[in-house]
Amino acid sequence: MLRETVKTVIKREIWGKIPRMNSWVILIVGIAVFCSMTPSQTHFSAVPQTGLPYTIIITGATLNDQTIVSGTEMAVFDDTLCVGAAVYQDTFPVQITAWQASPAYGLKGFTTGNGMLFKMYTQNPLGLWFESVTGTVYETGNGNFGFGAYSALALITTMVKVGEKPTHPDHFEVNAYPNPFNNQVNFNISGLPGGEFIFKVYSIFGQEIYTTNGWNNNRENRLLAWFGQATDGKALPSGLYLFALKSGNYHYNGRVTFQK
Repeated sequence: MLRETVKTVIKREIWGKIPRMNSWVILIVGIAVFCSMTPSQTHFSAVPQTGLPYTIIITGATLNDQTIVSGTEMAVFDDTLCVGAAVYQDTFPVQITAWQASPAYGLKGFTTGNGMLFKMYTQNPLGLWFESVTGTVYETGNGNFGFGAYSALALITTMVKVGEKPTHPDHFEVNAYPNPFNNQVNFNISGLPGGEFIFKVYSIFGQEIYTTNGWNNNRENRLLAWFGQATDGKALPSGLYLFALKSGNYHYNGRVTFQK
């Protein structure tokens, strides 16, 4: 009979003391471990860590003077290169670690002395998520990468407020068709009060991109057309747009989708 090696005996003793687990338990545990190691998907994609960190403290962030919603992503850019990002989870301050370039190892990152550009991916008053370039108020720093040991600042974003749909007579409304539209959308305006009216189109960021006005002498229906262009005639990209019509004290807001 062959003599058992010391290694074989140890292996048998160890495994003999471990209780056997159901294969489903092993599978579930394995999936849980894998998921815990898998990072969640984010809107901003920062450069990989280079080993040369620079700390940026976000002391606060607002959209139209209101604190941003939980889950808002914040990122810092060197020109068009995202070099650091973080997610707001109902608590300030938020730390963003920006990574400096390491040319010797071929790693991308920020260049010391370059200006910092901040962006947020957050929810606007209409409940839509959008990306915006933010304003900054510095408590520590001068707006450049590498200033001192760290930078501390607040992020401020302001979008044009299209406004809530106010109370108005039932016969005053605007119907947009077709919606979505390809090259032209018609706005059938009924019950338009007499006098001057202003019609505007905004991006989802609240930026005014198209405006026209006119004069109405009665309450009969009126038809306006928009061809997906800015006020200066420049063609706009596909996407969701907001519109607002104002006549006297009456307002009407809505949205249309442009699909080329």
